[in-house]
Amino acid sequence: MNRIISSLSALLVLLSVPTLAEAQKANHLAGSASPYLLQHLDNPVDWYPWAPEALEKAKAENKVILISVGYASCHWCHVMEEESFMNEEIAALLNRDFISIKIDRESRPDLDEQFMTVTQLITGGGGWPNTVFLTPDGEAFYATTYLPPDQLTEMLSLVTRTWSEEPHVVAQEAKKVTTAVSGYLTKKAEAQDLTKDVIASIAASFYEGLDPFNGGYGEAPKFPRETMFLFLLDHAERTGDTQALTAVTDMLDGMIRGGIHDHVGGGFHRYAIDPEWHIPHFEKMLYTQAMTGQLLVRTYAVTGKQAYRHAAERLFDYVLRDLRDTSGGFYSAQDADSQDATGDKTEGSYYTWTPEQLAPLGNEATFAKDIFQITEDGELDGSNVLHLAGPVSELAADRGVDEGELQTRLDNLLAKLQEMRRERPTPALDRKIVVSWNGMMVQALAEAGYRLGRPEYSHAAEDAAEFIKSNLTGSDGLNRISFDGKADIAGQLEDYAALGLAFVALHDFSKNTNDKTRWLKDAAALAAEIQTKFGAAEDGFFMAQSVDGLTRILPVNDSDVPSGNALALSLFSKLANRSAAPELEQQAYLLASAVSGHAISFPTQRGFLIKALQDLDQGETGTLRHVGGGKVRVELKSAPSSSDILLSISVADGWHINAHKPLEDYFIATELTADGIAPSDVQYPEPIIKALSFNAQKLALLEGDFDITAELNTQKAPMTPQQISLNLQACSDEICLAPETLSFWIW
Repeated sequence: MNRIISSLSALLVLLSVPTLAEAQKANHLAGSASPYLLQHLDNPVDWYPWAPEALEKAKAENKVILISVGYASCHWCHVMEEESFMNEEIAALLNRDFISIKIDRESRPDLDEQFMTVTQLITGGGGWPNTVFLTPDGEAFYATTYLPPDQLTEMLSLVTRTWSEEPHVVAQEAKKVTTAVSGYLTKKAEAQDLTKDVIASIAASFYEGLDPFNGGYGEAPKFPRETMFLFLLDHAERTGDTQALTAVTDMLDGMIRGGIHDHVGGGFHRYAIDPEWHIPHFEKMLYTQAMTGQLLVRTYAVTGKQAYRHAAERLFDYVLRDLRDTSGGFYSAQDADSQDATGDKTEGSYYTWTPEQLAPLGNEATFAKDIFQITEDGELDGSNVLHLAGPVSELAADRGVDEGELQTRLDNLLAKLQEMRRERPTPALDRKIVVSWNGMMVQALAEAGYRLGRPEYSHAAEDAAEFIKSNLTGSDGLNRISFDGKADIAGQLEDYAALGLAFVALHDFSKNTNDKTRWLKDAAALAAEIQTKFGAAEDGFFMAQSVDGLTRILPVNDSDVPSGNALALSLFSKLANRSAAPELEQQAYLLASAVSGHAISFPTQRGFLIKALQDLDQGETGTLRHVGGGKVRVELKSAPSSSDILLSISVADGWHINAHKPLEDYFIATELTADGIAPSDVQYPEPIIKALSFNAQKLALLEGDFDITAELNTQKAPMTPQQISLNLQACSDEICLAPETLSFWIW
């Protein structure tokens, strides 16, 4: 590889290029279901989509393949298109000496993963647009990311000359690169036991990378890294670790007040380019809204902090307003770029403000400039990214007003700014509907609708699920994307598993009892398809249904959404927990054995996998639990700040749990315990006294729906957790299952 890089750096002779008349004026992207590919339809470059036609043509003509990977809302992808792929001389050079292939990373994450691994292996970094060179046989030998036109022209000429003069050397090096990539992406790992000490060590390693001043992980660029923080939230709920919960709340607080938060329209941008969450990369992705939305809702459920509820509701309102198709599905993204006042397309112009632009606010302009720190010399060419100087509670205290009063005034201001912003040219929408991203959004909306008391969120979740079932499911299984009514691309592991988890969420949070069983059956059907389409659980599932590109992939790294194997493990575990399916539980443990070693080896990229492994081995966390193979549903309904404990329990027809005082000594009593709670302080429902077929003696039972209540010791300091435990045993008229203990930590 070093020899190839050296050759490319040393050869500086540019080849002559044909005129534009000699270059092809049409490419092969017409009819694509990818908005990103269609953006390049009018390029003078003779682009091909990834398909056998292009690969066979390269081999037949002995031409190097140029792979260009990007996505529709990518700012630097747009820049490279305008600078280089609309450049007539560069296009002519590409058309003469290369077979050029455009790939939408969002439509084909399997190809994106392979080619990004090549780039990271060769350059030590990565990003989009991603540029990779393959031999005519389809093996990678060189890669880079964005290049300006002069550097790209030089690179193309050097690659062409090197291939012409040293094809055998290039081919040898390409085999080494391809072998290395294949080895990494299909690597197996020995099973590991995730003991409490191992998990504590992983959490401690995360703490070392936290930003103590601004919240979040690392410095810059700074991503939300939701899967890592969902693990930390889970860890807090599982162990009572206040440091884990503080890590989550610090990040959310920093994001909410920062410029990564679209204060005016709701929702969050993809990432920030600075440690303070101040200056974002302005594209807004559906997966960011889904993952951050989940984190906000679940943290609100733990803490009761209104700021998280408020940010979550504005996020979901944005999604339903701006990213929802009339058919019910959700679009992929909103662009970073839009037209500015001069008509030029620039990044962030839709979202930034100058003091002059606030003039229509009248007397409220001063308040806006103060609360959002808007100055004449804004950060982006004089424009300002809106960001708060601190939490609303602190800002209210500084101004000597009530927090609710300041929040109301702020909301009214934002409503006016939103009306003013509607007059601007809006960023383009990527109207592609991606199943896995929709699956994650359905999960978030279903839970938000239930926990926040917003039925419109629940209805939107159901509509999106029905849209996917009706429009992206065919005789061959699930398709990955839909665009302009056209379904395309075979569903990948993350699509099947994320949609399955969406169905589980609809089962858990739907208030329609008749729908619950239907959603669970749909989820089980997807779990069955995973086992037939993506390999064997004991080896870890593959990312795609067939080999395409350089290699197959065993997905374990979280990216836009959790890895396919993490999602699959979570799906199998949840289904087994809700439907008493021993075969799914067995598959879950086989899969856990295949991927547990991966989880421990690189935990910062595999947070969701670690969480899924713990859910399988120790049970799920959260305020809603299922036990007894789904026969018993237990929900903690207490407000986080309340000392009153309310456990709402539902037992399936034909089943029961024993009363707190069974009439037979050898039966397991239902019992709520906690430090500071005397047995007499717990109120249990009156039992039902009756005999069952397996015992002639009458028994004291609890059936149907009922509550258990108690009052906690309230003498602990704020944010000091207190644990409560519920012991129970689920039985039918014929059998009793093993006793189970549910633990809840309350802050």
